[in-house]
Amino acid sequence: MTQAEWAVKPCKFSSEQYHWLIDSGILTTEHRVELIGGEIRSMAPTGDEHGDSIELLNNWLATRAGQLYNVRCQSTLRVAEGFTPDPDFTLLKYRDGGYARGPRPTPEDVLLIIEVADSSLSYDLGEKALAYSRAGVPEQWVVDIPHRQIHVLSHPSSEGYRSVAAAGESESVNALLIPELEVSVTEAM
Repeated sequence: MTQAEWAVKPCKFSSEQYHWLIDSGILTTEHRVELIGGEIRSMAPTGDEHGDSIELLNNWLATRAGQLYNVRCQSTLRVAEGFTPDPDFTLLKYRDGGYARGPRPTPEDVLLIIEVADSSLSYDLGEKALAYSRAGVPEQWVVDIPHRQIHVLSHPSSEGYRSVAAAGESESVNALLIPELEVSVTEAM
């Protein structure tokens, strides 16, 4: 082989290979990575505001949705082949005993994905949102810490979400498939 044929190319992983790396302990929570487009990518570091928002949303979801739906926090979700992100929150259809002892959740189980964005805003609204949409995830919220708003993306298609809106600090958002689930922007940050 010539040197040109040995050019550096990214190594692509299947979702099965990625889960094997996790299950075997090669990748741990300390690595803070996710599988995007077949590539293992580092996730942005979380700052204090990001952590505060996660805590507020976790408490809010536990009290408002925890009895009716399964809520997962920063847990791997196999969305599509080669796309296994770790959304900040995944609201799933209720299953007795949750999803820990059964088949892993799939996009068909997902009612709402919530991402908290500080430095990852363009990524969460761009590449990640497109992949969620293509997988049929019905709705994604992106809590936009720098701009103090929540972006609501819904009505998925292969080209991306057909409906995109943003709620400002004095507004609230409702989940498309769970209209009684309402949060004000200030409650989320």
